[in-house]
Amino acid sequence: MEKSKIFLTGLAVFAATFAPRLYRIDNPVADWHSWRQADTAAVARNFVKGNFNLLYPQSDSLLPLNPKQLENPQRLFINEFPFYNAIVALLYRTFGINEAIARLVSVFFASLGAVFLYLFTLKLFKPKVALIAAFFYAFNPYNIYYGRVIMPDPTFVSLSIISLYFFVLWVKSNRWRDAFLTSLTLALAVLVKPYALFVALPMVYFVLAHKKAAVFKNPQAYFIAFFSLAPFVLWRYHYLAHPEANFDTNWLFNQTGIRFTGAYFRWLIFERLNRLIFATGGFVLFIVGILNSYQDRNRRLVLTWLISVVLYLVIFAMGNVTHDYYQLPLLPVGSILVALGFWFLVDQAKSWGGKVFSAAAAAALLVISFGFGWYEVRGFFNVNHWEIVAAGQAVDRLTPKDALVIAAYDADPAFLYQTNRSGWPLGVDIEDKIAAGATHYVTVNFDSVASYFEDRCQTLEKTDQYLILDLTDCTGL
Repeated sequence: MEKSKIFLTGLAVFAATFAPRLYRIDNPVADWHSWRQADTAAVARNFVKGNFNLLYPQSDSLLPLNPKQLENPQRLFINEFPFYNAIVALLYRTFGINEAIARLVSVFFASLGAVFLYLFTLKLFKPKVALIAAFFYAFNPYNIYYGRVIMPDPTFVSLSIISLYFFVLWVKSNRWRDAFLTSLTLALAVLVKPYALFVALPMVYFVLAHKKAAVFKNPQAYFIAFFSLAPFVLWRYHYLAHPEANFDTNWLFNQTGIRFTGAYFRWLIFERLNRLIFATGGFVLFIVGILNSYQDRNRRLVLTWLISVVLYLVIFAMGNVTHDYYQLPLLPVGSILVALGFWFLVDQAKSWGGKVFSAAAAAALLVISFGFGWYEVRGFFNVNHWEIVAAGQAVDRLTPKDALVIAAYDADPAFLYQTNRSGWPLGVDIEDKIAAGATHYVTVNFDSVASYFEDRCQTLEKTDQYLILDLTDCTGL
């Protein structure tokens, strides 16, 4: 294809990916997986409210999340490198704090990833395969939802695609520019999410399949390897130096022994791949694509990429079973396999009438995939608990900026985030939290705990949705 046509097609792919992800872009941080989005959004907001220090990002929660339950009075949140959060914070400083901006950053990266997926596929196959791969990636309902969440995952997936594309360019060109862009994008991808390391497997395969093993002796190869991994190693050193600021991630591997059990295969293959991600019609095309992925070295590269993702699904078995967004790395390679399956169905027909029938059948499978996928995903966009938004706004209006708030919500930080205050997302051991400096209590559940403290502490505001108490004015505790 001519460069001008590729450029215009890339712009169209970007626009086609960007547009559907604007759906409910102004949602508060209270839709599906709001607990994870709240932590990410809080780090970005606290960069603006407090100290903009990439080495010491802060959440809102004082609740210990580390394996040893060490106290974390500075609310440090040192897990993945806050690259995405920092971009959001810089935009917040210019345009003001607005969660729609944070979502737009994810939309931008998702759209950029779609463009580079198209370019990568175009390097390997005919333009028609690249177009269907980009089309499926752009309009897959699961990918639409997770392409506009306030989480680092869309950024890491896109950076992984971009790094693979530049690596292919580098192997073919042996240019320092491509080596630099490969190391930069891969380093950022691994910093944002270490799972990006799995993209190294298709990189190695590409070198071997194209009989370019000599590149491993090239100084540029050492440059790529060093500068892709060195930032992550340094960040891990910093991470381990602050155990109080870490998540407990050991459970992600195989905490309940679920790996390779019937439940494991049912959840990942039937529930996630078949129902949620590829949504029946796409799953058929995905399987057809896999069955034809052995035919040449470019198809085997895609198969190797799929194998790398499968290894990720196996190693982080419990995490993938527990959280549906963990399967996002499957979308790029899955979209290529869907495209290969689509064109196999069309091209295997010999007669004109057979091609028309096969094309209609393949198109119908895509329509089924998008229809069933939307049916599964549409509820993800809903905000089911508007009361936490209303209560959070009331807390922000009624309390001092330095208030320490107990936002009772079963350890889910989404409610605490709505208050625009730091504190605790768990409404237990309240007397201990008062001793630790808690100044206010807010709840949307009128339970016995709320009733007990309402009788003893001054009520700032009570509606049929929420209760806000002043813990600095209590008697009988």
